[in-house]
Amino acid sequence: MDAEASEPQGPPAPAPGVAAANRAARNPGKPRRARRVALGAILLVGLAFATMIQSFSWNQTSHFDLIRAIDKGTTTIDAYQQNTGDKVLYRGHWYSARAPGLALFSLPFYKAITFVGADSLARESQAQRNDDEMIYFLGLWANVLPGLLLLLLVWRVAERFEPGYGAATAVILGLGTMVLPLSTLLFSHVFSTLLGFAAFALMLRERDGPPSIALLGLAGLAMGYAVASEYPLFFVALVLGLYLLSRRDALSAVGVLRRAGAYIVGGLLGIVPLLLYNRYTFHSWTHLAYSDVPRQHKGFFGIGAPSLKVLSTLLFDSRGLLTISPVLLMGAIGTFLLYRRGKRAEALTITGICICYVGYNSGYYLPFGGGFMGPRFLTTMLPFLAVPIGLALKRFPGPTVVLAAISITTTVVATITHPLVGYENETVVWTRYLGQGAFQPTIASAFGLGRGWGGIWVFLLAAGGAVLLAARATPRLRFSSGELGAALLTLAAWALFAALAPTLLGIDHLGLESIVKAGDHTALNLKLHDGSRYPLATLAAIAAAAGLVALAAMWLLRSEREPPSGRGDEGRGAARSEPALTGAQ
Repeated sequence: MDAEASEPQGPPAPAPGVAAANRAARNPGKPRRARRVALGAILLVGLAFATMIQSFSWNQTSHFDLIRAIDKGTTTIDAYQQNTGDKVLYRGHWYSARAPGLALFSLPFYKAITFVGADSLARESQAQRNDDEMIYFLGLWANVLPGLLLLLLVWRVAERFEPGYGAATAVILGLGTMVLPLSTLLFSHVFSTLLGFAAFALMLRERDGPPSIALLGLAGLAMGYAVASEYPLFFVALVLGLYLLSRRDALSAVGVLRRAGAYIVGGLLGIVPLLLYNRYTFHSWTHLAYSDVPRQHKGFFGIGAPSLKVLSTLLFDSRGLLTISPVLLMGAIGTFLLYRRGKRAEALTITGICICYVGYNSGYYLPFGGGFMGPRFLTTMLPFLAVPIGLALKRFPGPTVVLAAISITTTVVATITHPLVGYENETVVWTRYLGQGAFQPTIASAFGLGRGWGGIWVFLLAAGGAVLLAARATPRLRFSSGELGAALLTLAAWALFAALAPTLLGIDHLGLESIVKAGDHTALNLKLHDGSRYPLATLAAIAAAAGLVALAAMWLLRSEREPPSGRGDEGRGAARSEPALTGAQ
């Protein structure tokens, strides 16, 4: 028993939000400064997104083709179809296989930049040729801006759960997960994820205040258009529908009917653009382009029964979610802490969305979605799982900081070298290109600074500044010698697993086999794909070194006060109602 436990007990510790309010009352300027620093950190992450000019891929060109087609008053991509494989043939014409939501959202911006001559500027750029920069220009609106808005939303929601830790949570999400590369590529994942998470944020705000049919209607509208942009967002719509019905003071028949009705009506309005697109394109309200992809005919749009083997590859192979972004494990722990604090509906909502996504993705015929650094179909669940990281950062600072540093290192290296890898063993090229100083072009490359260290510095400067400002905005962490030991153990466990386990446990082989089953019979030819038996061995060492640096910095800047025996307020002080203290000392 602690010595403190034998002493007379004073008043109970205030809940996190109350304690933050008390500190703000005593020093009103400090919270404002912290908010400005936090905002600066997130804006720097958005700037880092905007500096990258990535290579072509079928997914990007398919979106680009659809935008150009709609701009010309049609939905067929016959004039452009040779540049993409993400297309379908329907009654003699080629169409994009992508949902139309992102293209419709991007159309006004495309018209604006073509009006001012962006197309000719793109052709003259020194970064890449053949209109790559035109896709980059579109991406400033279609993926960079949504990525930035997503981080701002995560910041505010995370602040609700753990005041002071929202900026760190947002920066970790933006630089340490697939949100980073997808915010530099013209994919629809970040845009649709923003809409789905915005619906959750609206519902959370409504739940914490008086009942509001308007907020629920807006949530439904965002959710409907999210489905029009990425069809699997339907899973989020279902889970959020259950969440909005969990409000205890609205469980009457009339209350349920009004709340569900507002959400459903908003959702129907949100999918109207998809219905109109289908009607105009295929002469059917419900015909989807996906239904004309041959592989989608098996199961439900290519989705069969979930597979544990596929699940293991999604999470743990050399481009698995938890291998590349292990900090998400702390998000799962934070979700448990959130549940203990009494935010059970929110914790269960996060859990439900994660289960839906890993479940459907583990039954999909192409679980990684082709050439990409990770299981991109799981992107939608990332902000939900990231929001509770702030709780874990306060409760378990050592392991969380180490895993955050590892995640940022692996994700940044993959993004700036070659994010569009197609095979598990191909991930070896990340450190190979890093050693050669061969990077994706940036805006500095467009001004003649090349694709080496002279071009990549703009990204690294913005990303590094974001990390430093996020650390500045975060309360100084309490860090004991026991916490140091836990952090070192966590670091060693991840490094050994990432370097050896995907090969020794056969997880990479299972991933390659799923690619073979999807139709690529060359996937198991390691020499053809420039592979390695232990593709992440070098990257694991680099990321572990980054973790040690972060740990050393944390030890030097640790709080002088040791945490009390309770090590936090999860399940205790947070659940109690405590009157705010006055500003008197």
